[in-house]
Amino acid sequence: MNLTDISILGNELKSYFLQNKEWEEITFNNEDRIKINNLPNVEKVESHSIKFHSENNIIFIPSQYILLAIKIKPFATELKKYTDAFDRIKSHNDKNVLGEFINSRTILNDSLNYTNEDLELFKKMFSSNQTLNFGAKSIINGTTNDYKLRSASDFFGSVILKIINVPDASSAKLGSLIYNLTENLEIYDYLENRFSQMNKSNLNTSPLKNTEQKIFFGSPGTGKSYKVDQVIKNLDTKFYERVTFHPEFDNASFVGGYKPVSEKDGGISYKFVPQAFTNIYERAWLDPNNQYYLVIEEINRGNCAEIFGDIFQLLDRNSNYTVSPSEELKNHLIEKFGDNEKHEGIANGLKLPPNLTIYATMNTSDQSLFPMDSAFKRRWEWEYVPINYEKFNDDKKENKSFYFQIDTENGSIYSWNDFIKKINISHIKENQSLGMDKCIGNYFIKPEIDNKISLKQFINKVIFYLWNDVFKDEENKVFEANTYYEDFFPIETNGKIKTIELFQRIGLEPINLKKDADLIDENSLTENNEG
Repeated sequence: MNLTDISILGNELKSYFLQNKEWEEITFNNEDRIKINNLPNVEKVESHSIKFHSENNIIFIPSQYILLAIKIKPFATELKKYTDAFDRIKSHNDKNVLGEFINSRTILNDSLNYTNEDLELFKKMFSSNQTLNFGAKSIINGTTNDYKLRSASDFFGSVILKIINVPDASSAKLGSLIYNLTENLEIYDYLENRFSQMNKSNLNTSPLKNTEQKIFFGSPGTGKSYKVDQVIKNLDTKFYERVTFHPEFDNASFVGGYKPVSEKDGGISYKFVPQAFTNIYERAWLDPNNQYYLVIEEINRGNCAEIFGDIFQLLDRNSNYTVSPSEELKNHLIEKFGDNEKHEGIANGLKLPPNLTIYATMNTSDQSLFPMDSAFKRRWEWEYVPINYEKFNDDKKENKSFYFQIDTENGSIYSWNDFIKKINISHIKENQSLGMDKCIGNYFIKPEIDNKISLKQFINKVIFYLWNDVFKDEENKVFEANTYYEDFFPIETNGKIKTIELFQRIGLEPINLKKDADLIDENSLTENNEG
């Protein structure tokens, strides 16, 4: 059995999963259910979910997890070779010898004819320096003559979750599901053949659409980036480039420029290194049958005039205006266009391809960093993304943030939706020197697990923002007089007290106490009626 260095594949997949967080729901037919039911611990397969029974717990995982398993299959099957090798070597060597070998302190009693190259990769996978396992929990613990070993399947799941990084409570079951699929390759292959076309149809094409040039703007956390993600979520990363502007971002960071490049012989040469704009410009011109996207996050945090340079003239899509590129950019593009100086993307200068959409996001609270001039602004469509305090959005989809809760860790739970509504309407909008720009959006903070926002999260992000960016120099009823951010620490003691006092000052009641009060009122009403 030859082991393979899977670090490059793993990093590529990790990047892919970070950029593609929305997966289409799939529907299982009868044959699918029969196949999946043959996997260990599967109790029942519904149309869109799988029910597992494990250690006195019932766990449901969504059907989308099968698409994750299919995507990671090449990595998972190679990783399984490592865990199989671990189990084989463990069965022929004392655990302490194995532990010392992994830590490069001794040799194995029986290496089972694995090559030296295999054994070196083996050590890189299982050693504590985490060269190949992406920071997963070590498979060995302890010291010389007192080593303890984790199960190979447990280790396998840890590595998988470092690549996919699913944050919810069923994530551990995803790791074991993929492990069990590698143990049952017939089922794994069946699912891949059955559902992989769904992935490929999304990944290999990007349907042509009306080209847009739009800035989504609003308060922090309203879901501006989410709106962009809904457009590109099922696309392969080759169809879009994403950048974030900041005060140090410049034209070379956006378009490209000469940089030192290491050669194979150890020498250094200077070459034109393209950046996001040039990369997407090339790909869109070379593939006119697919739509391409350039996404600029926080566009007003950078100096747009400096970053775009002459390119900003191209944003006027209704004109035939072209821009003369620098000599190095021109030569780079000619090479990319097959040494064709007459290619439409370079012949008369730069011209935006008709299949390139540009989206940008902008927090209105940051608008004073680098004000945009009117000539730049009028070249964009603008869409305001409002704060929503209702259960459903304008598109009739559920407002997930409506169910977020703040856990003060003293038995009281508060509604995040009620909190931002009170803060925004009664304390920020009411202040004429603040207004909507400083309001808190629905997704200003995201719960770590089960819709619960921890006290630590809340103080480190929300309280800091309110104290430092909103009310620091303003008279307000939110913070007690002479309050400093440091007064909320330690979080476990002072933070808990100060946060609850703040909630009381703005009139925010715990939702669990409200439910108890409602129940008492209902019982009282029942007793009166019966009386």
